[in-house]
Amino acid sequence: MVFMSTNKTAPLRPSDARPYSLEPVPPVSVEEPIAWYLQQAAAAADKAGLKTARTEARTAFMRQFGQRCKLVRGAREINDVAATVGVHRNTIWNIERGDSLPDAFELEVLAKEYNTTPAYLLGGERQQGKAQPTARVSNSVRAVPVDAFIYVPLFDFRSSAAKGAFNDVESVVAMRPFDANFIRDDLDIPHNDIAMSLVVGVSMEPWLHSKDAILTDLQDRDVLAEGVHVIKLDGALLVKKLQRLPGKILRVSSYNQAYESFDVQGHDYPDRDFAVLGRVRWAGVTFN
Repeated sequence: MVFMSTNKTAPLRPSDARPYSLEPVPPVSVEEPIAWYLQQAAAAADKAGLKTARTEARTAFMRQFGQRCKLVRGAREINDVAATVGVHRNTIWNIERGDSLPDAFELEVLAKEYNTTPAYLLGGERQQGKAQPTARVSNSVRAVPVDAFIYVPLFDFRSSAAKGAFNDVESVVAMRPFDANFIRDDLDIPHNDIAMSLVVGVSMEPWLHSKDAILTDLQDRDVLAEGVHVIKLDGALLVKKLQRLPGKILRVSSYNQAYESFDVQGHDYPDRDFAVLGRVRWAGVTFN
C-alpha cells in the first residue's frame, strides 16, 4: 500500500538509492501545460500520480484557453457573443474564467465568430493573417480592438479643440497600438472611449512636459477624486489637476507653480465654455 501526502505530490519515481521517493510536484509551466503533463505522465509510477498531474495541467490549460478567448472577444459584450453562437451567457463566462472547455463543435463556432482559428485558441499557433502592431488600422475617434492589441486614436490637441474635442476623425493623426491586457487589465478600462494626445505647453512641468504622450479615459468625467484630467476651457484643450470642493466647485490647478489655480463653479460651466473631457490614466515621457 502506498500512502500519499495530502499536499499535491508528484508521482512516485524509481530511485537508485531506494525503491520509491516521494517528491513535490514541480509547478506547471505557465507557457506549456501540455508539454509539462506529458513529461509528468512519462515519469508517473501509478494512476494516482498520473491523475494528479493531469488535473494540474488541465487546470492551467483551461485558464490559458479562457484568457485567449477573452482576448479575442475584445470589447464585444458577452451577451452579444452568446446570442450569436446560440448558448447561454454563462457558457461564455465559464469558458473565459477557465472553468470549462467547449467541445469540438463549440470550438469551431467560437473560432469562426472571433475570426480566428481553433489552433490559436488552443494555444498551438499564433494568429495567422491577423493584424500585428505594424498593421494599418483606419483612423477612428474610438479605439479599435484587433487581436492582442487595441489601437488608440492619437489626436492633434489644437485641431481637436477647434473641431469638437475628440469627436472629429480629421483630428486623428494616427492609431497607436497598445497591448490589450495593459488597457483592459492593468489600466482597467473596459471600453473603447480612449484618446491619446500630446501635451502642449509647460503648465504641468515637472510632472508632464511638452510633447509627452497621455492616454485619457473619456468616460471618466465625474471628478469623484482629485486627479489629472483633460478639460476644455474657452475653446482650448488643457491638461490640468482637478480637485472637487464643497458647493459644486472644481479647483483647476497646474503643477508648474508659475500658473495660478482658479475655481469653476457649477453654474459657470455654460458661460465659460468649460467641460471635463476625461481622466488621464497613463503618460509616456519624451526625452528631448
